Amino acid sequence: MNALVLGGGGREYAIAWRLARCDSVATIDVMPGNAGMAIFTRLIDIPPTDTQAVQQHIAASHIDLAIVGPDELIEAGLGDTLRRASIAVVGPSRAAGRIEWSKSFAKELMDEAGVPTAPWRAFPDGASAAVALADGPVVVKADGLAAGKGVVVARDREAARVALATGSIGSGPVVLEDVLEGEEASLQTLVDGETVVALPPARDHKRVGEGDTGPNTGGMGAYSPTELLPDEQAQDLANELVAPVAQALVRRGIPYRGVIYAGLIRTRDGWKVLEYNARFGDPEAQVTLPRLGGDFARLMVALGEGRLAEHARDHPLRFGQRAYVSVALCSEGYPGKTEGGQPIDGLEDLPDGVWAFHAATRRAGARFLTAGGRVIHVVAGGDSVAEARRLANLGAERIRWKGRFYRSDIAAQEVAVA
Repeated sequence: MNALVLGGGGREYAIAWRLARCDSVATIDVMPGNAGMAIFTRLIDIPPTDTQAVQQHIAASHIDLAIVGPDELIEAGLGDTLRRASIAVVGPSRAAGRIEWSKSFAKELMDEAGVPTAPWRAFPDGASAAVALADGPVVVKADGLAAGKGVVVARDREAARVALATGSIGSGPVVLEDVLEGEEASLQTLVDGETVVALPPARDHKRVGEGDTGPNTGGMGAYSPTELLPDEQAQDLANELVAPVAQALVRRGIPYRGVIYAGLIRTRDGWKVLEYNARFGDPEAQVTLPRLGGDFARLMVALGEGRLAEHARDHPLRFGQRAYVSVALCSEGYPGKTEGGQPIDGLEDLPDGVWAFHAATRRAGARFLTAGGRVIHVVAGGDSVAEARRLANLGAERIRWKGRFYRSDIAAQEVAVA
């Protein structure tokens, strides 16, 4: 088959990388992709939002499967556009994808479906939310998309006011939530109407600094599996925390077809949902897709064509036992303003079992250059999380450019409790 991946970051690299390991796949196009993907895919210089050009490319290249990567393309309604080409599409409609790009909509669905989550209140803007602040800690969220940086856990009223005054949060609708205490995990699921199939659980590290300090980012690293949410519990938890929302969307006449990635927290009262995302996680995809057994492309086609239940019955999804750890190598200044164009060294010196998943690179002659904040995800596999972590950090140390930094403590807590 011929596959098309839409997006250009580390998540899309992971999707294309996994497709490249399927015997059923003949060609992989990525739109727009990045320089690292050109090694094993064909980069298509068409903006994914140019719907007419996208549809023309699908027809001319005989595309069978399209997978939408980034949240902003879901919000733009790309899933709807692609389905008009009568191909298998992994990515929800704009209406169903609202579970990510409207936090208040997702909260309403959770309440309707009886899914446990934090108590919440919605406000039209930051100013009105600031008036309603009480003493004590509170979670401040931008109601819409904010590139993984629209959430602040404020320790008190003053910190909440500062968060609400920032443009990334307070310039539009806002949600305030009670703070939940516990440990977090990521659970990605394949959703086709009322059919929900769990993928391997993972844990990620959102804060920029060692020891989970500093501002939130799009994700500094991840690992899978995790003892916090063992593989064998994933499907039961998906049935409890994702399936009711999928059913609620069907009742509303907007069935979901794609990936729902749930951010979860295990509290003293059990598991609760922090948020839903309408696509594969980034960096979760980098450590979970390598663990999937079977033909990933055929699984995606079954999902995109509305045949997930049948496919899962005939080809039960199996998780590999190897562990994977991903470490994000970032440009100086991330998650704030960064400067690109730094030459990258060491990509050819990685140990066996370690890969460089490009997220923001460009090419100048024979050299790769930086082109964003999270530049490369170093992904390593091992017989244990400890071994994968050791290899990932070894690989991270070998890749260098001016100002490069990364967190060396990714998965450290998992190793400590193992």
